[in-house]
Amino acid sequence: MTKNKIGAKNKTGKFNPPVLQPRYWGMAGVFPGELELWRGDEWANQRRFVAEQGFSGGAVGLGDLADAGRRGLLRSLAESHGQEQMVHLGLDYREPAAVTSARLEAEVSTLLRFRDEVPLTGVALVVEGDAHRFDRNVSLARQLECLGTALAPMVARCRDAGLPVAIENHGDYYVSDLVELCGRTPGLEILLDTGNCFLIGERPDTLPPEAFPLVRATHWKDHFVKPNPHTLHFELTGATLGGGHVGLESLFSRLCALHPDPASIRMMIEWVPDPQCDARTCFADSKKHLEKISGGLFPAAKAVPS
Repeated sequence: MTKNKIGAKNKTGKFNPPVLQPRYWGMAGVFPGELELWRGDEWANQRRFVAEQGFSGGAVGLGDLADAGRRGLLRSLAESHGQEQMVHLGLDYREPAAVTSARLEAEVSTLLRFRDEVPLTGVALVVEGDAHRFDRNVSLARQLECLGTALAPMVARCRDAGLPVAIENHGDYYVSDLVELCGRTPGLEILLDTGNCFLIGERPDTLPPEAFPLVRATHWKDHFVKPNPHTLHFELTGATLGGGHVGLESLFSRLCALHPDPASIRMMIEWVPDPQCDARTCFADSKKHLEKISGGLFPAAKAVPS
């Protein structure tokens, strides 16, 4: 069977999705007020919304797993809607590595204790506070050394337990920085936030090819970008997925072309609505983007036979 070039457009001008599709789409947020999920138990409403909209799960905090009521809802949604969750944990290179390692070990013990009750797809790490690669007091090399030392025991333990660990580009590091950190930390992978690249002046279309095989999960996000010469800032606003300046179709093509197992990627959207559009319309159009790039397989994306 002849295959079309990955991500190319066919003679009709339609987008040809890659042969292998990511296995499932999740939703990590955002939940704007226009969705009216704040009526009653907002957290529970958000989890139900994710399930009812056809997503396969989302992201939770360690405190959510430790809360018996929330854990019960997550378990119920797993049974009724096949929901799986990614757990977010934080760290800071300015904290002594031994302290960070001990805390992360304790947190991993907690999440592993509840793993049989709530299906988990992995751990997402975020560098907290105002820490970033441009810190004048701590060189980038030293930052990556500290992070790698602190993370190594926890990543090894999670790897042995079959639980992937991925660190997010959170407007603090270039994706290439995280590639280097993964090289220092066996088993560590990347959670690629497509919108956060612009937060640190990184162009999504120039991400290094060696980053894509390391992607374990995404925050699939889009933005409109506008330079402000008066404040010397980029001004970012939300956008319908696929309609902003990130170039999501091209990124999706590169991800599926360069990743050794695209079906293993935990694709989660982190939708920020276009302020110029009705939020519900923007959300519906964003779901159409997922249907398009997944070859019509969203919300039940599976591998496409070659």
